[in-house]
Amino acid sequence: MSQSREPFSELVDYESGELSAAEAAELEERLFAAAAAGQAADAAFVDKISLIGQYLLPRGGFDIGSSRARVDALIAAGLRVQLVDPEPAEIVEIPAVADDTEIFVTLLRMDVRGYDSVDAVIQKPDGTELKTFRDIGCDPETGYVYAVCEAPLARISAKQRHVVTRVIGTRDGVEHTLGVFQSLMGR
Repeated sequence: MSQSREPFSELVDYESGELSAAEAAELEERLFAAAAAGQAADAAFVDKISLIGQYLLPRGGFDIGSSRARVDALIAAGLRVQLVDPEPAEIVEIPAVADDTEIFVTLLRMDVRGYDSVDAVIQKPDGTELKTFRDIGCDPETGYVYAVCEAPLARISAKQRHVVTRVIGTRDGVEHTLGVFQSLMGR
């Protein structure tokens, strides 16, 4: 992988077709050379990541925060999408992931436009961090975040029934808390 890029960004560009033919061929040659040099385990790992990427890319799996248009495109593609638009409350109730759901989407109705980056930090009520989603995207028209998740991952997440989500925007190097909310996940 190129030293000047973020880890796996070159592979993501390869999977999405953003690399030129010459760049793609050069990446393939480096992977074959690594395998020939005894680094087959590394090449197998990259191959597995590549297959996962091929699966996730058209399903919105790399959309860490998405738009309504992207959600509509997933639905139009025939995926069974469960869109949750919770009512604002002290504790937001998120319904269980339906058995036939393939993609679970939670709408966060807060305008996150105008920040250099936006992170969502998921914590237990005692403050223990569970997961941070970095540099999430949003709907360009409303600024709302459509949090796209594969249904099996959403079901695993629901096992941690009570979570606190902190949405943090960074502008000019300064962090701003944009929202903090608690949610109870359905089972």
